[in-house]
Amino acid sequence: MSPQTIELIANVELFSGLDQDELRSIAQLVHVRHIEREGKIFDAGDRADAVYIVSKGKVNIVITSPDGKELILAVLGEGQIFGEMGLLEAAPRSASVVAATQVELLSISRSDFDQLLDQHPRISRKLLAVISQRLRRANAKMESLAYMDVAGRLARYFLDLARDHGQKLGNGWVVVRRPTHSEIAHSIGTSRETVSRLINDFEERLGMANQGRFTYIREDLLS
Repeated sequence: MSPQTIELIANVELFSGLDQDELRSIAQLVHVRHIEREGKIFDAGDRADAVYIVSKGKVNIVITSPDGKELILAVLGEGQIFGEMGLLEAAPRSASVVAATQVELLSISRSDFDQLLDQHPRISRKLLAVISQRLRRANAKMESLAYMDVAGRLARYFLDLARDHGQKLGNGWVVVRRPTHSEIAHSIGTSRETVSRLINDFEERLGMANQGRFTYIREDLLS
């Protein structure tokens, strides 16, 4: 059990506020997994046997439509947790999770996670808050897919990306490392070519600028 593992666990929203002894007890339960880019962590329909914390890298939460098209529901990064819904429902996985980059994961087995919830009511309360937040975001995403045009969906995508993963630069801009145009297209239900064209349009019409794999967004757009 390394100090880095304890520090990571302390930064997970679900475990924030726990004391050092509690954090050490959780660290003793975790198992480390390394997944290469585009590797599957699990598939929709798999048995839910563990919960995961992203230690390094990013993962995509993916569903597949009846006609075979993939839609990225969320991109999760360091310190974020996934896979908890299947444990709470005692149901198969409702979505697939794929490594967007090389990732390091910390996993906690179903039995150990159940014990944590029993022993630490604070974790149960925070878990409800995390699930509620994800449901709100999922509803907003479904609403944008149903009612917004592609330009609106892309604008919302970038604003959400900046809020969740952006770094403030101190000069009125927020910078984010932009996913590939194909990954963005899978997230908003359009083509890579359309994403490329609209990003160029946004540079001219909105408070956005692009440099390499990075996008800069005016901080006032996030308020």
